Amino acid sequence: EFRRVLFRSDLKLITTISKRILEWILFSNLFIAACAAALVWESEILLGISAGIDTVSLMIFFSTLFLYGTHRMLAIRRIPDENKTRMLLWSKKYQFALFILALLGAGMVASFVFNLTFAALLLMIPMGIVSVLYELPVIRTPNGYKRLRDIGMLKVFWLTIVWSAVTVLLPAFQYGEQVKSMEVISVFLMRCCLIFCLGLSFDIRDMQYDEAGGLKTIPLIYGRSKTIRIIIYILTAYFLIACIQFATFQHYDFGKLSCAAITALLGYRLIVAASVVDEWYYYPLFVDGIMLLNFLLLQMDR
Repeated sequence: EFRRVLFRSDLKLITTISKRILEWILFSNLFIAACAAALVWESEILLGISAGIDTVSLMIFFSTLFLYGTHRMLAIRRIPDENKTRMLLWSKKYQFALFILALLGAGMVASFVFNLTFAALLLMIPMGIVSVLYELPVIRTPNGYKRLRDIGMLKVFWLTIVWSAVTVLLPAFQYGEQVKSMEVISVFLMRCCLIFCLGLSFDIRDMQYDEAGGLKTIPLIYGRSKTIRIIIYILTAYFLIACIQFATFQHYDFGKLSCAAITALLGYRLIVAASVVDEWYYYPLFVDGIMLLNFLLLQMDR
């Protein structure tokens, strides 16, 4: 009996420590920053760029760390405690650590920006402006000052454009001599499809909060079931574009095509399951983790 009690006590301690570690990984924005860097590496693999851990991937990692940390700290001050999610409550408790990580991100971005080519820098400027305006209420409207994400149902489209541009077009512009324009466009379209589906998934999750805030999102306008159907159509388009891309530019590399097929199928299953799984870690770990999936599969295929 004593051993059984001791075992339960140890198991409870291990579970508690594991949850705390997972909270730090997910809520500190380190995981989403790693996902962003993985999307850059995936693009470089598909475009035949042998760069590895380079200026672009490091800059996107630290940019994500800075922007997500800054957006979170703004949300802490804007949203009352009774409406805060587990992530925001954690962020309020550890906001100094969040601030240090955001400050580190800003400093590293400032150091890496000088290593960008002129074309890559021209792309980063408007993307950076959109990223800042996304969360800051500086856009004047008849109903007062609003954030970019609050205007119409454009939130998911802004996310799609910015994430796809910085993870596909930025490495393409940085290593322009190594890529073909149509090849870049096909990878960009695949990325748009993937990010758009992830954005819709998070919009489904946030339906209650968006409705309370007066936002118009696709799930609120068309409903949850129709939005899931849209996700299916777009993931199908993702796979079809992948078929064209691999047949045209990858010389019928069925390994890479299989990676895209697994990403589309597993991505669909994870997104659909998200609507019924009510665990705090599911979205930041498994839905955001879809961004890591194709990169890891491509690494296994190499």
